[in-house]
Amino acid sequence: MKWSVCLLVVCLSATFLPAVHTLSRGEPCHTPTGTPGTCELVRECEYARKLQSLPDFSSYDIEYLRSLKCGQLKLGLRKPTKPLVCCPKFGNSVSCGAQTMGGRITYGEETELGEYPWAGLLYFDAGRHKLVPKCGGALVTERYVITAAHCTADPIWKLEFVRFNEFNKSSTDNCTIRDDREICRMDFGVETITPHPEYGRSESSAPNDICILRLAADVSFDADLRPICLPLEPDVRRLPIVGETFTVTGWGETEHRRRASDIQLHVDIPGLENEACNSVYAVANVTLTHKQLCVGGLNRMDSCRGDSGGPLMRSVGGAWYLVGVVSFGATKCGTRHLPGVYTNVVQYLDWLEMVMFVQHYL
Repeated sequence: MKWSVCLLVVCLSATFLPAVHTLSRGEPCHTPTGTPGTCELVRECEYARKLQSLPDFSSYDIEYLRSLKCGQLKLGLRKPTKPLVCCPKFGNSVSCGAQTMGGRITYGEETELGEYPWAGLLYFDAGRHKLVPKCGGALVTERYVITAAHCTADPIWKLEFVRFNEFNKSSTDNCTIRDDREICRMDFGVETITPHPEYGRSESSAPNDICILRLAADVSFDADLRPICLPLEPDVRRLPIVGETFTVTGWGETEHRRRASDIQLHVDIPGLENEACNSVYAVANVTLTHKQLCVGGLNRMDSCRGDSGGPLMRSVGGAWYLVGVVSFGATKCGTRHLPGVYTNVVQYLDWLEMVMFVQHYL
């Protein structure tokens, strides 16, 4: 790796042409395609390092990297300069986390259309072309949805598409009218399914229960369909969990019947110490890590199996952020002192960036 990076720097340096607007190290920049980034050394740019490590790295790729050059770094009077490249940066959409209006939900409130416009419902082929909604997910970019790895682990169930704007699962109509507006279901096929490589399906604690779905086409954002924000900002990542209030949404089981809800629901639940889950699930040999969250445990208010993979959210400064992914919980939902377990999204930001951003641009 070290020698390949050095070779790439030599190639870039040998053909460096002075730019009209030469930037300094650390300054913001834009790639030729308009993607925002930061002017950095090649060795500091994950995107550039990933590109040059490919087995089929070619002169074409070098030419592409040359187009990213944004400046030169002077190391001293007698030392050669090093080229800087505009390294594209992983970031949230400007429209993320905004609401149109100011496995697992139990005793929740009905959700208005547009209240959580990033919430998706995963439909699977259960055999004989029977489509069944089984899990939830959250749209985070125009092309990617985050869900739970266990939702896609069963080879018998084939994921067909992700549906947004689901106003009533039992309705045969594809559109509805709300506030003089027509709102229609939006279905997107799935191009690739990428569960976390260290997902422990056979382990009782279900570590790394997170999965990335790449949709077959880009989503066009509007008032009724837009992404939730990822917790990329340092201030958001550092926010506490214990004692804070979070919201979970989905179409899971309800208190009225042992079947999933036709209407999207949501409920507010408190963040707890992980030890609260460790103690109640000790009989099942469950021990959470820092990559998991323990949330809930209120009487008759919880998430249930139908919402596995759905989003655990928090509102920060008027925008909603994805904090967790519904993983597992008690068999009897909404039981006091039996909280749910969620995958801690903050702990997977590097992996999300690699799959959704770096590899996407290769």
